[in-house]
Amino acid sequence: MTTELTAPVPATAGAGASPLARCFATTPERFAAEHWNARPLLVRAAERSGADAAPGFDDLLSPADVDELLGPRGLRVPFFSMVRDGVSLPRSAYTRTANAGNQRLADLPDPDGIAAAHADGATIVLNALHRVHPPLAAFCRDLAVELGHQTQVNVYVTPPGAQGFKPHHDTHDVLVLQVDGRKHWTIHPPVVELPLRSQPSKDLGPDPVGGRAPVVDTVLEPGDALYLPRGWLHSAQTTDERSIHLTVGLLSTTWADVLGDLLTGAGHDAVALRHALPLPGQGDGTEVAAFRRAALAWLESLDDAAVERVVAARRARAVPVEPVGALAQDRAARTLGPDDGVRPRTGLRWTLGAEGPERVALAVGRRRISLPAWTEPALREALARPTSPRALAAAGVGIDADDAQVLLRRLLRERVLLPAGPGAAS
Repeated sequence: MTTELTAPVPATAGAGASPLARCFATTPERFAAEHWNARPLLVRAAERSGADAAPGFDDLLSPADVDELLGPRGLRVPFFSMVRDGVSLPRSAYTRTANAGNQRLADLPDPDGIAAAHADGATIVLNALHRVHPPLAAFCRDLAVELGHQTQVNVYVTPPGAQGFKPHHDTHDVLVLQVDGRKHWTIHPPVVELPLRSQPSKDLGPDPVGGRAPVVDTVLEPGDALYLPRGWLHSAQTTDERSIHLTVGLLSTTWADVLGDLLTGAGHDAVALRHALPLPGQGDGTEVAAFRRAALAWLESLDDAAVERVVAARRARAVPVEPVGALAQDRAARTLGPDDGVRPRTGLRWTLGAEGPERVALAVGRRRISLPAWTEPALREALARPTSPRALAAAGVGIDADDAQVLLRRLLRERVLLPAGPGAAS
């Protein structure tokens, strides 16, 4: 039997804590019932005093982090840009060239140009920062695990008295986390309910608000968190202070996406859908009706298990694979002791199946890891939860402590497990 699974949330310090509880002092169940895809949620920093984190969000990104990314760290385009009054500035206004080895780079941040443009009213936009800033990468990964939808984060650093973008809607849900300074937000109900990526704001015309009164008109301060479902019109303007906020995008999978995935296999299941269209001028006019009957019959033939498999695959792809520290991984594989903890690698998809009568194959991406068949129960245990050599041997999966140590070291070398430290399996 072949099993396909995805690793669970890591059991390390600080990992696996609920991002929703941190931001909104709520549970996933309550958030889903009262707000998800339906209506905004605003929670002030003071209301989160009992949540799972400090009142603010500067541990995810601080003003000093912004300066470091645009200075010594040398963040490169397209990970940053600048916008004034909704119009992107030319790259030449805020980038510089430099040599790296024998290559000439023309997309590095120019601190002087950035400072001058920012002082002149331009907003600094840090794009897809979850890909380059470890605290945001971990936060977005945990949020994707909790929600089952892909996440991303952009950062907006807006000077005093400036507006980044005019009223618009996003085609994905967002969490707005105010890091520093204050920003005035105005929010109106949707013109298009739950717009798709193919329904951007530019299609709404020059005045999508149309004179309607806002439903939210407020100033966000450090530590405040706002959830906006896709489609809700919004604009934001700084007060007399600079503002730094995170916009966490929730790139939700829709039922239309699921249907699209299922349709890719429709021809395999229904011969009627494999017939070619009639030639021009041919046919008796009944072809469209026949097609509709065949499509409806195929749709009716789908069982719940087929749909659930597509949903599960979408959810698994929503969680990015946790990165590996090459040096730490090598050290852990060489020095793993009886009580040293290991844990599954978050987001890693794998399959486990027979490889002849005496071997099993663990497939991870394009790699196949061949192991003795008798290790399969121990393999499944190690891939399911944090453990250690001693704990694995005591789990009743047919392996002693010495062999458990050998197996776990192999899985560390193969980057299937990650080191978790002593006591992680207790």
